[in-house]
Amino acid sequence: MRDFFEELTKSIKKYEKIILMTHSTPDLDGMGSAIVFSEILKRMNKDSVIVAPKNLINKSLNKAINYLNENNLVIPFKYEEMIDGEKALLIVFDVNNCDFAEDENLLKRIKDKIVIDHHSKAIRKIDGNVCEYIDEDKSSVVEIVTEYLKYENIKLDSSFYTVLFAGLCNDTYNFNFQTTPLTFMVASYLLENGADMRKSREFLSEPVDVMADRYRYIKDNVKIKEHVYLCIINDKTCSNITVAKLADEMLRFQGVNVSIAMGCGKDGEIFVSARSNGDIDVSELMRKLGGGGRTSLAAAVLKDKTLDEVKEMLEKIIKGE
Repeated sequence: MRDFFEELTKSIKKYEKIILMTHSTPDLDGMGSAIVFSEILKRMNKDSVIVAPKNLINKSLNKAINYLNENNLVIPFKYEEMIDGEKALLIVFDVNNCDFAEDENLLKRIKDKIVIDHHSKAIRKIDGNVCEYIDEDKSSVVEIVTEYLKYENIKLDSSFYTVLFAGLCNDTYNFNFQTTPLTFMVASYLLENGADMRKSREFLSEPVDVMADRYRYIKDNVKIKEHVYLCIINDKTCSNITVAKLADEMLRFQGVNVSIAMGCGKDGEIFVSARSNGDIDVSELMRKLGGGGRTSLAAAVLKDKTLDEVKEMLEKIIKGE
């Protein structure tokens, strides 16, 4: 990782314009890391802009952004059509799949790119032609950005550490997924530097009615095979975030080694999220549906399919038919 950091710093120094982007419908890990990275660049006397998300529906991220605004910390959001990409460097966080990036037009417009991610490499991978760091063993992009903070010996306002800590908790589901000794070292560093654990917990808290609704779907789960369970949101449209949180919650139950959740988005696409305790690589399952991810956490988005058709596809994949 140190070699990458050296190359990253050298690259940053070569460009006057630096653009930061994450995946569509961003979360606390990807967008939180991009926001903190923009502050790192400021300390390096570099200006940057963050590609403004078209769908800012993640409530935890919204709370974090409001928290930063309340602390008079300005986030340099800018919509893609207002960004001058000439002679610019584009740094992409938390995604390496062209299909899931916030703006594919920007990927085409800007030649020089750096990719920083912790998901498995996609078939339609973003070309990090300047340099890239993609490590599936990292719990989150927060881990990588925090280590870069330490490498550059940059100290930030404690509010930024709070956002990073929340992103770390979000992507590890409170340190239950894909953790390594480094994950806990990063958490310790963030807390030592002023991360507010209580405030991070507030970002991630959810209303009682949302949790009650989630357990209603869990109650109606389908057992696909031993220790593999599926939950379907079949009575309303939903977001990929809703589906992901359903899969997260279901894995907490005894006897569930793999949890899968699915639902239909407002534009007709089918969101599928899969979680594993590590015994089964769910990224392999999701790749067969055109998605991807990590060993314990993966997802896919399917178009021109019904919930019943995707359910049948899943059952065949899992049963090895």
